Order: sequence, then structure tokens, then C-alpha cells
Amino acid sequence: MLTACDSSPETPETTPSAVITSESFIAAAARIEATSLPALAAAVDADPSGVANQLQSSLGGRRALQAYAAAMLENGEAAHLGRQWAALTADVPALSASEQKDGGVWHPRAEDAGFFTGGIAAALSQNPKTLPDFAQGAGVASPAPGQDISEWLSARIDALPRPARAAFDQALHAGAVR
Repeated sequence: MLTACDSSPETPETTPSAVITSESFIAAAARIEATSLPALAAAVDADPSGVANQLQSSLGGRRALQAYAAAMLENGEAAHLGRQWAALTADVPALSASEQKDGGVWHPRAEDAGFFTGGIAAALSQNPKTLPDFAQGAGVASPAPGQDISEWLSARIDALPRPARAAFDQALHAGAVR
């Protein structure tokens, strides 16, 4: 590939890393490489709610989320992923907030956080040796022996009101499907 500045071909080592936004996350996660994983992680760090919403509401989001979570775990970034998840699930009032839409009551932040949690649960269940590092990054105790990973992750949002908790749980199951 030629750069716009000169006529020399770019090599993968000299290709500038692209900034990944919540809108471009799904496409970028389709081809995760060691060099692109930090940019994906930076996108989640910069806008965890926006990325979670994009993943939850877009075609291919579940696959992209699970690929991203698996890549983070496989590349020694379980604690970082834990911090990202903790940031997304920490604000109980925001997760509890509802809005009227299409004639019904929605809990968009709870749905997005639940979906993200489901994708992480699927990846953690495939790579359980990373659970201690993930838990440390998230600032939570490791799961009890034999405890279901989705159940363990869901304990963090027990304080949500029932409708928000139901939205979280439903989205969690959708995000966890392999």
C-alpha cells in the first residue's frame, strides 16, 4: 500500500495504528491482531458505554465482543478487561435509569452492560485460568469453586431495581450465546 505522503510502500511495522471508535469497533474486532488489540482496548477505555451500546445494538456485535474478550484474556490482559467491565457496571443509578421508547419502558444502560457482561462470561468460561486476574482487575473476589461465571458476574448488579435487573439478565444471556 502506498501512503499519501510518498510513494514508498508501507509495511505492517510502519502502518500507523488507526483510532478505533465505538462505531468502528465491530469491523476492527473482526481481524484482531497483537498490534490492533491495544487500539480496541483504548476504544473501550475511552467510551465503555458507547462501545457496549454499539455491540449490543449492531449485527455482529456478539461475535465481535466475544472475539475481543477472548483476545484480551489470551494476551494477558485479563486485569485490564476486568477494569473495563467494572467501569461499565459501577454506576448503579445510570444502570437503573429507564426511558420511554416505542410505547414501553427500556433500561438501555442495563441492557448494554448485561450484553457486555455476557460476552465476557462466554470468554471467561473458555479461559477459566484467567479468572483470578480478571477478578483482581475488576476489584471483586474470585468466584467460588463451581460457581457459574454468569452468576458470579451478575452479583455485582444485585442492587438494581427488578426491571433494570431483568433487562440486564436478558441481555447477558444474549451476549453469552456462542
